[in-house]
Amino acid sequence: MSMDITKIKPAFEDERGEIYDLLTNDSVNHIGLLKSKKDSIRGKHYHKEQKQYTLVLKGKVKVVTKNLVDKNAKVVVTELNEMDIVLFSPYCYHSLEATEDYECLIFTSKSREGTGYEEDTFRVQDIATFKLSNEKN
Repeated sequence: MSMDITKIKPAFEDERGEIYDLLTNDSVNHIGLLKSKKDSIRGKHYHKEQKQYTLVLKGKVKVVTKNLVDKNAKVVVTELNEMDIVLFSPYCYHSLEATEDYECLIFTSKSREGTGYEEDTFRVQDIATFKLSNEKN
């Protein structure tokens, strides 16, 4: 499992403007708009089932990830810029740290309606020392 970042480019462009294809051939049960102020931190968790795409619309955000199923995985720090999209797969720890005010769209395979989202959200206080238990994926 790796974190893939893609720069979204127009699928079509003419004198009227641009059309962007954000996701194709994937199931999305929730789309949210996230606005964060500079120096705020969100996430600091992973999901066992859910996939999450994050598309930066405005600003920049530092993303901290770690593949929790690979015992030798290191913490990876990456910066996302406008129109970068990243996929967080199941068992991928992720946090979003605002290096400046930013806005992003969040596309998830689980709905936030009811308790489904929270039941599949596992918070991590310190990713540097966190180890996945042997409960198996």
